[in-house]
Amino acid sequence: MLLTSFYKKIIALIIILISFSDFAFSQSKSEIEDLLIEVCKISDSKDIIKNEAASKISDYQEEALQILPDFFMDDSKTDVYSKCLKRKLSRGEVAIILCDRIEIMPYFQLIGMQNFTFSFCENNPNFIESYLDIINKQSIKKFKEKYVLWLHSEDRKDTRI
Repeated sequence: MLLTSFYKKIIALIIILISFSDFAFSQSKSEIEDLLIEVCKISDSKDIIKNEAASKISDYQEEALQILPDFFMDDSKTDVYSKCLKRKLSRGEVAIILCDRIEIMPYFQLIGMQNFTFSFCENNPNFIESYLDIINKQSIKKFKEKYVLWLHSEDRKDTRI
């Protein structure tokens, strides 16, 4: 009888912890989404790195890297203008830039192209921005799938800087 009571307490504690972790994750996702909306109000893509909301997203580190891919396929236009691409970026593209700012992506593995500098995109701190049109042409869905697989891979854990 004492053992049964002990197991009931353990099970109750586990249920509470699981419920709390789901709540905490949804809170973080909501906060990151709100911050992403703020980043999407920037007028120049080069200023993403200087933005306070982007900095707060970066503070989430691994948690942000797990949440931001949910926005990759969001094609809602933003106020963020890319001089490199000569167009406004989508919310998903801004999320991709933020992920790359938190932890640089293996471009060749994800896009099939080695890291190189475009002459039209000089002095831009968002390295992945040069590849956004290529990602769009290849399929953002496939890019997201590859990115999520890479994010959880042993390869990433072994080569993480």
